Amino acid sequence: MRTRSLKVIDMAVHQVATIGPEKTILECASQMRREHVGSLVVTGEDNRPLGMITDRDITIEGVARGLDLAKVTVADLMTTPVVTSNEREGMVTALARMRENGIRRLPIVDDTGRLVGVLTSSNLIKELSALLDSLVRTISSSKTREIATRSDD
Repeated sequence: MRTRSLKVIDMAVHQVATIGPEKTILECASQMRREHVGSLVVTGEDNRPLGMITDRDITIEGVARGLDLAKVTVADLMTTPVVTSNEREGMVTALARMRENGIRRLPIVDDTGRLVGVLTSSNLIKELSALLDSLVRTISSSKTREIATRSDD
């Protein structure tokens, strides 16, 4: 079995849903529905992350406060500053950063600061599950091998 990489870029989603800060919240919600996502990375023209906006931000900060979603912009409700990870960073470091900041989505940037992916809690759970499955198979395999080599035949 090949060893899995524990670099964030290898676990990240590379087709990242993004939006500009000037878009309205109504446009933002419409895009989330169309793309079947619960968050968007807010980027500038240079594809550098400026913030994050989630369906929860829209609900709690926009809808619950009775704001006009056709007039309020993404920049008005997005979370800033955006917490990011470098593409060469390891999973453990990224997970610690996510925990420290109370976030479930972590935009991944290259050395120039441009967006190259996003790491989510779901990605991490999937990857950790695969690693645990591999560990369980190793334990089972070693037991089977031991039984076969130490049989009384």
